[in-house]
Parts: sequence; C-alpha cells; structure tokens
Amino acid sequence: MIEERLRRIEDLLTMLLKRVEELERLAREVNPQAPPISLASRLMLAFSMPALRALEAASAVLKLIPRLEAEDELTRTIVEALAATEGEVTISELTRRVKALRGKASRRIVAERVRRLHSKGLVSLRRSGNRVYVRLVRGAEP
Repeated sequence: MIEERLRRIEDLLTMLLKRVEELERLAREVNPQAPPISLASRLMLAFSMPALRALEAASAVLKLIPRLEAEDELTRTIVEALAATEGEVTISELTRRVKALRGKASRRIVAERVRRLHSKGLVSLRRSGNRVYVRLVRGAEP
C-alpha cells in the first residue's frame, strides 16, 4: 500500500517535471532574451524559485526600472534580489543574495545603495536593535 502511494507520487512528480520542462521550452522558443524570461531564469537559478514566482518577481523589477533612472548594475541587482524575496531581509542577507546573482558584493556598498533606494521610496527600512531590515515597496511602480 505504501509502495503504491509512493509510486503514484513519483508518477505525479514526473508528470509535473515534464510539464515544467515543456513550459520552459515554449518560453525559450517565444523569445529567450525577453527581459522577463531572462531575469526570471536568473532568479530561478540563483534562489531555486518556482517559475511562476520568478516571473512575478521579474515583472515587479521591470516595472521599477524606470524609477531607477541612471542607477548602476549593483542597484538593479539589489532590486532584483528584493523582488525575489518574500517579506524583509537584513542587509547581510541581502548582500548574500546579491552575491548569488552577481558574484560579488560589499555589505557597505549594498547598505549605501539601499539608503539611496529608500530616499527614492522604492524600499522601506525597519531597524531592530543593530539590524536593519529591508523590504521592496510593492506598488511603488509608476
């Protein structure tokens, strides 16, 4: 009985995996370099995110880009990492996430860019003791 259930679960997982692979193939055929698909792929790989959640995060980032104006790649990567985050993260955790996307990041520089984003109203900050928690302001899109 348990073996039968496990086999059924395995069959369902195999079916789901095939469907996800087919969706990914179709997305690449449409336009693999389309900004939402390209960004969603980066987020899925860096944070092991589900495809739908990664596409939602990519869409949020692309809506915020016009408000970033002439900001640098690091600032954009910070916004990407925050969009891929549910809730808030500390500056240290954000720095780890930026490193996962970009390969390198300095906590001091990340904190500086976060202050700039805060002054533009794109992120909210919350202090608790000596920790600073950062959250992307949803609905900050133009």
